[in-house]
Amino acid sequence: MNFNPFSVYVLLCGGMSIAIAYYAWRRPAAFGARAFSAFMLALSIYIIGYAMELASPDLAGMLFWSKVEYIGILSFPALFLVFAAQYAGRDGWLSRRLVVLLFVVPAVMFFFKLFDERLHLIYSGAAVDASGAIPLLAFHRGPLYLLVTAYNILLLTSGNLLLLGKWRSASPLYRRQAGIMLAAALVIYGVYLYYLSGAPVIPGLKGLDINPFAYTLWGLAVGWAIFRYRLFDLAPVARDALIEALRDGVVVLDSRTRVVDANPEACRLFGWSEEPIGRSADEAMAGWIDGQSLAGLKESSRKEARISKGGVERFFDVALTPLKDKDGWTIGYLVVVHDITGRKNTERRLRESSLTDELTGLNNRRGFRLLAGQLLQVALRMRMNAVLFYIDLDGLKQINDILGHAAGDRALIEAGDLLKQSFRASDVTARLGGDEFVVLAAKSGKGSRQAMLARIKEGLRMRNAQTGRAYRLSLSIGAARFEWQHPDTLDVLLEAADQAMYNVKQARSSEERGRVIVDPGAGA
Repeated sequence: MNFNPFSVYVLLCGGMSIAIAYYAWRRPAAFGARAFSAFMLALSIYIIGYAMELASPDLAGMLFWSKVEYIGILSFPALFLVFAAQYAGRDGWLSRRLVVLLFVVPAVMFFFKLFDERLHLIYSGAAVDASGAIPLLAFHRGPLYLLVTAYNILLLTSGNLLLLGKWRSASPLYRRQAGIMLAAALVIYGVYLYYLSGAPVIPGLKGLDINPFAYTLWGLAVGWAIFRYRLFDLAPVARDALIEALRDGVVVLDSRTRVVDANPEACRLFGWSEEPIGRSADEAMAGWIDGQSLAGLKESSRKEARISKGGVERFFDVALTPLKDKDGWTIGYLVVVHDITGRKNTERRLRESSLTDELTGLNNRRGFRLLAGQLLQVALRMRMNAVLFYIDLDGLKQINDILGHAAGDRALIEAGDLLKQSFRASDVTARLGGDEFVVLAAKSGKGSRQAMLARIKEGLRMRNAQTGRAYRLSLSIGAARFEWQHPDTLDVLLEAADQAMYNVKQARSSEERGRVIVDPGAGA
């Protein structure tokens, strides 16, 4: 092999195409990613094969690498059409039979290419042109050459028509993405037609094939869209999956917390006359979202927003969910805003109706049942799971017997304060009576149950570490899981959590349950 500047440059182009193919292959969850990766790999075979042809010193080597090139030349148009169909959301008609038919012509043409030295159907004649700066393969086009050209142009044009249709119906950000691919395709058409004309691009190198250079730019253009707009991480097909009639506001942000998409309800809630595509969350949702803190979000979380408009105060539950690819990289964020003003008004009426526990300030049994029923209905509508904690204050009878009922009341108040601090305002916390408490909490992400228990444990540790305490605060906790796909009633959850709490209490020693009074005289 005699490598020269032209062959080395084309080889580098092939390497870049392989890198783009690898990048797309690593993101298989996105629509069209695998087809695009295969398309770029086919281009890489063509480009690298041509680089080796340019480095071949004799006709035999050139013809061998020409056959390798045809693996990519004959396959990339069909793969591009598959990619374009998936990207445009038209992959429903890509049946296995049709995909096989797309590759029938390339397979037949490749068979003829393998034996072209005898058949002379693709190249009617071939020789080495040594008149230029480097030796080049000079050939005469055979009868099947034009058939291959026509078939490839047909498939490429079909794919670009699908992209054009998507460009017309897409939102502004995705329209720019599809526009990049269409603009690059126009360059491809121009270069290919110029090549077919036989006019040399570089004087003295009439047989130089300029298509590998153009195809590399084509792949880089789409690759730039991938890196710049995260094309495959937030696929345009996802736009169609948003339920336009959803009564909750839904906003999709990219990894830089810029607005990528929003449904009509979000536009109404945020007062947008149109979708603020490309604007930052800080700017578009001022007072609702802190883009800087959102950028560091690792798992789902919830917050409560209070917004006043026209003298009317409204409350919203804002769910923030990081969107991750298969490798665990954050590629964007989903923001769901649910109006909880009605629930807040109900809570206010509950307080006014004395449905709270007078001693701890928590909901009492009646208040818990009313609010917990509402929260379970929200969980079903939002397709969220929840967890119910049944909590018993250990050793309350000993505290009352040894230190008096005033100390027992202080222990109950202290336990209630600890639960308020350990759970969110949107969770339903109540004292059922005596030494029994209960909390119903919506799960915000994987591991949220353990996080809640860890907060309670840390709160207990800090309180028990205080000096001058007359008793050690201890809680026994049982839990029951509410699954929206297989929902249980509130009574079933209470019974299951109560039994779990009883099992925990029985499994612990009396000292572990905190029933040993440290100093009956201190703080009494």
